[in-house]
Amino acid sequence: MMRLTRREKLLAVVLAIIAAAWGLFAFAVRPAIERVGTLRRVTPERQSELEVLHAKASEYVALRDGLETLHTKIASQEKTFELLPFLESLIRECGLAKKVATMKQQVSQLEPNHCETIVEIKLQNLTLSQLVNFLWKVESSKVLARTKSLYIKKNLTNTDLLDALIEVHNLKLVRN
Repeated sequence: MMRLTRREKLLAVVLAIIAAAWGLFAFAVRPAIERVGTLRRVTPERQSELEVLHAKASEYVALRDGLETLHTKIASQEKTFELLPFLESLIRECGLAKKVATMKQQVSQLEPNHCETIVEIKLQNLTLSQLVNFLWKVESSKVLARTKSLYIKKNLTNTDLLDALIEVHNLKLVRN
């Protein structure tokens, strides 16, 4: 058996302490320091992502509430309401009956319980005030009819007058 001197024992203890300290640093301290650095770098990114997520959540809630309101309005709409006769009465009320070139109605199924009626109206030889008055009456009516598309151009024969192509949409609940 080998005997170690006091100096050799002291050297062995110091080397063991250094090896333990190096092992502790290599396997515990350095990974912790790297993790803290990573977290400091990533935290601002994640906070900005969280702010975007909060904004999207608020937008989602607003859209969901708007959709619920729309569903409620659609459900409360008169069962016998038809968009084409309603628009015809507004046209007569505004004195535009002779200005109508064409009126086309199209119905499309959106969901199993909802459909959308689209009426395309082509008006010719009307003034800007007549057009604005008609559009205002459509938009301010109590029914769920909205102008989705409007194309206006000068009349070819009289540049003081306008020709307009208007699309009015109405959502309706399909009762089974």
